[in-house]
Amino acid sequence: MRILILGATGYVGRRVAAAMVAAGHAVEGVVRTRDRAADLPAGVAGVLGDIGRPDTVLAAARAADVVVNVAFPGHGADWPAAVATEQAFHEALIAGLADSGKTIIVSNGTVFLGDSGIGRLPETADVLPDHPASIRAMSTQAALQGNDRGLRVVELRLASFVYGHGGSVFLPRLIAAARRTGRSIYVGDGTCRTSAVHVDAAARAYVDVLEQGQARGVFHIAADEEPAIRDIAEAVSLCVGNGCRVESVTKEEAAATLDPFTAQFLTTNNRLDSAKARHVLGWSGGHVHSLLWDVAHGSYSDRAPA
Repeated sequence: MRILILGATGYVGRRVAAAMVAAGHAVEGVVRTRDRAADLPAGVAGVLGDIGRPDTVLAAARAADVVVNVAFPGHGADWPAAVATEQAFHEALIAGLADSGKTIIVSNGTVFLGDSGIGRLPETADVLPDHPASIRAMSTQAALQGNDRGLRVVELRLASFVYGHGGSVFLPRLIAAARRTGRSIYVGDGTCRTSAVHVDAAARAYVDVLEQGQARGVFHIAADEEPAIRDIAEAVSLCVGNGCRVESVTKEEAAATLDPFTAQFLTTNNRLDSAKARHVLGWSGGHVHSLLWDVAHGSYSDRAPA
């Protein structure tokens, strides 16, 4: 199949693009400038376009069999503006491809579902309307409306800890703060648990969507591991070394050391039920190695084996 990917130079997107190439698909990646095409994975052709200008992407989208959005607009600290740009793109994409029968895959997280407690959050869990990230859920829900307009739309909600190859969102923040302060922090007793998934396993889910041609709707993508925040702090301490100590702090101290959003994340159980992805998509949920090992001794550590 001919696949068009937005975000193919990003952390998750480049692994998705590489997995699509390995599966035998013809893959194109949207780039804003010609020189960015050099950053695309091997085997991925560059196509000029900008998620902030949907008209620049629609021609390539119409020529593709599948459109995958793993991008998120860059607006610095202006989160609402970035989400508005993404939602406008989704709405334009659905309108421009309506009744074509094409497949669209969009990406999101699950922090806007709130605290899972001792259970796991299914795809049917309600979005918390007062959560600061809830507007992002509205953006992908706009894309899902394409299922009623002659399209097949799938939303993959990835575990909050997507890790591997030294990347991620939250892990680099925690490691950078520990290196800066000499403290690897957690909040309270550190018993909150969050689902995780290796980025290579997450990328495989996008390929599985293509191989299960009738699947549509929302799928949670999370492996079996659910590390406690204190255990992650211990792994970060081992990663940093040099006497870095593990220390419990208040949520206010965590917000000052990290940022308010990360502090909120450290105090929320966000465990996902991924049974639907395993049963419907045939996704294995496997990972190369555990998050805790990868942080302490693997791709995040300066002492990682070559």
